[in-house]
Amino acid sequence: MRRLKFILALFACLLGWAKPVLALDPSMRLDALYHDIWREKEGAPREIEAMAQTADGWLWLGTTSGLYRFDGVKFTPFAPRDGGRLLGASITVLLPRPNGELWIGYTLGGLSVVRDGRLEHVSAKPGEPIGATFALAFDAEDSLWVASSSGLFRYRDGRLERVGADWGFPGNYAEYVYHDHYGRLWASDGKQIFLLDRAQRRFAPVMATTRYPMLLASPDGRIWALAGNAMQVLPAPPGGWRPRPESRLRSSSFQSLFDRDGNFWNGNCPVGLCRILPATWRRERERILIGKGEERFDQPWQMSSLNVHSMMEDREGNLWVGTIAGVERLRPNKLRHVPFDEQTENAYLVEDGDGVLWAATTGMDDLGRLWQVRDGVPVAQESDQKVYLVAVGKDGSVLLGGGERIERRRGERVLATYSLPARGPKDPTRNFVVMVADDGDALWVAIAGRGLFRWQDGVWHPPAAHPQIKGPTSYGRDARGRMWFGLRNNRLLMRAEDGRWHAFGEEQGINVGPVRFIDMQHELVIAGDFGAAVLRGNRFHPLLADRPELLAGVSGLAVTLDGDRWLNTVRGLVHVRAEDWRRSMRDARLPLRTTVWNGLDGYPGSAETVSRGRTALVARDGKVWIVTTEGLAWFDRGQLWRNPEAPAVEVLALQADGVSYRPDELAAFPSGTEQLQFDYTALSYTMPERVRFRYRLVGLDHDWQEVGTRRSAYYTNLGPGNYRFEVGAVNEDGVASAVASTPEFSIRPHFWQTAWFALLCASAVALAAWLLYWLRMRQVQRQFQARLRERLHERERIARTLHDTFLQSLQGLVLRLQSLALRMEAGSPMRRELDSALDLADKVIAEGRDQVMDLRLDEAVPSLAQALAEAADMLREGSGVRVAVRTEGACVQLPCALHLEVFHIAREAIANAVRHARASLIEIDLRCEGGEMLLAVRDDGIGLDPQVQASGRPGHWGLVGMRERADKIGARLAIRNRPGRGTEVVLRLADVAITQEQAPEDRDAALASVSTMS
Repeated sequence: MRRLKFILALFACLLGWAKPVLALDPSMRLDALYHDIWREKEGAPREIEAMAQTADGWLWLGTTSGLYRFDGVKFTPFAPRDGGRLLGASITVLLPRPNGELWIGYTLGGLSVVRDGRLEHVSAKPGEPIGATFALAFDAEDSLWVASSSGLFRYRDGRLERVGADWGFPGNYAEYVYHDHYGRLWASDGKQIFLLDRAQRRFAPVMATTRYPMLLASPDGRIWALAGNAMQVLPAPPGGWRPRPESRLRSSSFQSLFDRDGNFWNGNCPVGLCRILPATWRRERERILIGKGEERFDQPWQMSSLNVHSMMEDREGNLWVGTIAGVERLRPNKLRHVPFDEQTENAYLVEDGDGVLWAATTGMDDLGRLWQVRDGVPVAQESDQKVYLVAVGKDGSVLLGGGERIERRRGERVLATYSLPARGPKDPTRNFVVMVADDGDALWVAIAGRGLFRWQDGVWHPPAAHPQIKGPTSYGRDARGRMWFGLRNNRLLMRAEDGRWHAFGEEQGINVGPVRFIDMQHELVIAGDFGAAVLRGNRFHPLLADRPELLAGVSGLAVTLDGDRWLNTVRGLVHVRAEDWRRSMRDARLPLRTTVWNGLDGYPGSAETVSRGRTALVARDGKVWIVTTEGLAWFDRGQLWRNPEAPAVEVLALQADGVSYRPDELAAFPSGTEQLQFDYTALSYTMPERVRFRYRLVGLDHDWQEVGTRRSAYYTNLGPGNYRFEVGAVNEDGVASAVASTPEFSIRPHFWQTAWFALLCASAVALAAWLLYWLRMRQVQRQFQARLRERLHERERIARTLHDTFLQSLQGLVLRLQSLALRMEAGSPMRRELDSALDLADKVIAEGRDQVMDLRLDEAVPSLAQALAEAADMLREGSGVRVAVRTEGACVQLPCALHLEVFHIAREAIANAVRHARASLIEIDLRCEGGEMLLAVRDDGIGLDPQVQASGRPGHWGLVGMRERADKIGARLAIRNRPGRGTEVVLRLADVAITQEQAPEDRDAALASVSTMS
């Protein structure tokens, strides 16, 4: 059975989709169309005599107060770019051209054309001015024909020519001219209608007419002549009638038209607006009366004025009506409203197993009524009781909840009745049934003020029989027949097959407030005042949406055959595509992507949330029905009209620091320009309120900015540079526009914002940094020189003190001992011991002199090679070690401090070789080349222990001192063993300033050079 229902519903949907989708669908009642009115308080001009839509998409209004443009949001008086002026304020005719031109006719005569925003006027021959203009038409030869109070004119190749008796057109008065889609030209003088024979260059009368005739082409291609309260078909062209082609250029200065969907619209019939449906005029072959129409707006509250002056259909299929008081638009609604006879307070809607729609309503008068909805129209049903609600039984029957009993019906047959439980003395005086549910075994009936009763096995079980349920706010039955009840306290109860109750609450993830809605078509979905949740496993998870407020107040959920979800909410009808629903079901963290239908789409009121029934359903024929506070509404997925026109986007103006510019005026703005405002629009007239924009400023923005419906862009604190503004739009049905952009423009920099200024600043900063560095180095140099001089003076003082006191005293002591030794007998033991002590004293004196030499910078310091040779001779004395000194290159004198550090490193290496290496030969190599000095001390001894080589001998600081001295002067020191050949110490000093030998008076300069190298 389910499979059969599915196939039938799918077949119905396919049949629906096979029908053409119409903009102003004739099957939609006139009052069901969306009707907008702009009056003077909304900015609209009055007395709109003519309307046109040009090739660029703009809607133009010719009025008695001038020419206006309208983008669906704002009315703007036309201001020519060249500063020109209209020939008059009162305009009667507008005619657009494919090349973008707009031709203008005036009440007091004259002819103008707007080209690229500039205004040009047509010059008439002297003595033959163009009078009040009634109609304009271009023929196949690109000639303009003008019907005016001064006659019929033809304008071609810049020349205006009167068309009169020589053309077969009588008199100096023409009321109408029309060029049909067969290439024929028609004209009228208000008495007869003429047809031009091009071969003969003559007009021939075709039929008599009355004043102010009008010619129209119906969609089937017939040409009709309208005069008074009737319209008549004109003769067919050779080859017969063919359908009227659609044009993107629209205009009208009259009060009647055929729209693309076949509706005939007529103004002032005798007042207001009338519509004749296609089926009516199509069955008439020659003539039809149009004075009254089949549907009409003829009440003052229905229109801005009942005096219609002009009418036009735009390229999107919207109908525009110009009146004496403003402008109006009629467009299709997505939702079709089904109102009831009285003001509805609560409503229920169900579909029984036979596909019949049943409704129950309660009004302000507490009169519960029963309805069937047939072909979208509610039909009242007879009942001998007040019917407050309808529900569907498990067997497909309809359950009627009345004030006296519950009825089970199938069509017109009453299958069963269940009298309501008897009222007690404290019960309310009426039985107001608010819920009826059938689980297959029992009926659950909630009565306001009395509680929830269960009918089972012919007996009513009172609320005390199931005390768990108090104040149910919603209910549902799952596929296993289990009943679920939503409660006010954020809880949900489930009655299992065995009769046991299971509770769900906050511990199970419910956080929606009062559970007002339960749906089990696919997933178990619940909703309340604060959101919605879905059951996954044994826990509820919140439903997220891209706009979280949309899921608050859900009272109905319809699932169409394609899997799309339609949620009836207090915000409107929320649509979630099937793939987006599945995506969020797979990952609860992903919000639902939604679109919303609200009042702009024909949604009447808001969702019904008081009733405990479902407020959304998919009928067997595929229509989606919803219950609202103002009745019912429905739509057919297969008959939804979509706006296929991409919005025409245009940048209107740019304001730079408060000064306005046209886009074509953009070039270069003066330096200091920081604030820009771009005004733009999109020419989409069906739902301009739903057009969404995005823009970017190339040169600043990396990505597009999505700004919704805002039609201005603001930028502040802009710097100099080149820019281009780009903007795009999407209409209400997702059709995107091409990107519109301004010409590239620039903002000139201040002189301090130029590259030259930046380079100059960078140079100044670099120079300042260099000067600061130079000054700092001079300061450091002076400080270093002062400290070095202080140390030098201190060393010299110590050296003088040692020389003048200690060494002199020691030398005197040695001399006295020497005199004593000479008095002793040569070779005696005492003489030998004293000679030995004297030798030791000589060594002490020698070492003391060495220390004095280290402390004192001798004014005649020997060269480094000479100093090393002398040190080696002194150190090897008595050891038997041979020393070889080799020099290579121009090794001249080093600065004093540097000379001493290198000497101490080399002398320590020589001393180590003599004392510890057991060497027989020490080689000293000194090589200077290319600003680099290499000093090597090699021996042929036993080598160094690796541990000693790495960290020195415990308690000895020779190797450590050598490395510290090398680091101090920026030299590289290597100490390594030569396999089988002893130890090698290599000192490499690179990029040193090798100076010439210095005179003693140049010592301060030498100190300065040392401080600089440090």
